[in-house]
Amino acid sequence: MYGDLTARQKEFLDFIQSFIKDKGYPPSIREVQHAFNLKSTKGVKGHIDRLVDKGYLNRKDGSARALSLPPHRASFGRRTADNQAPVIGRVAAGLPILAEENEEGRMPVPERFHGIEGIFWLEVHGDSMIDEGILDGDFVLVRPVPFVEEGTVTVVLVDDEATVKKFYHRGDTIRLVPANDHYKVMEFHGSACASIRVAGKVVAVFRFT
Repeated sequence: MYGDLTARQKEFLDFIQSFIKDKGYPPSIREVQHAFNLKSTKGVKGHIDRLVDKGYLNRKDGSARALSLPPHRASFGRRTADNQAPVIGRVAAGLPILAEENEEGRMPVPERFHGIEGIFWLEVHGDSMIDEGILDGDFVLVRPVPFVEEGTVTVVLVDDEATVKKFYHRGDTIRLVPANDHYKVMEFHGSACASIRVAGKVVAVFRFT
């Protein structure tokens, strides 16, 4: 499906698609630059040019805000579904988070999230996020996105183990911040950041009473 894209171009496309779905409008070049922690906009423009040339994006007048998804790709990430999402358990090393081996059942999702590709529930273990209203045994609904804004409550994979934390990424440092003073911030620098992957942002919390 994306065989004509480099890995970096695919990262840019994923970010732009997710931004449009989340915000309802495309990112500016500066917003893309900031998301990728780039020093200039030159590289951003180059990748966007390639994505336009290859038909993955449309651009009306050359400005970043004029970007849009072509009609045949505008429904990317949507699906008809039974309005339920899988409940994900422990993430096995080497498997995608939505691999069948990780599923432990299915739960309904709120109407506003119907039809979102890849959305899933994750059961929370522990009390590191209690100050965000997320308690041990709660289920968080996770919308898969490759990037999140600073401070977003995020499901992050650390060496293929899923954890829920507030996410910060500045320069070559990633910080996973708990919402409980009894827990320490998880901090990663340089090459250690390669073990960190954003699985998605938390969009809802469900609690059985």
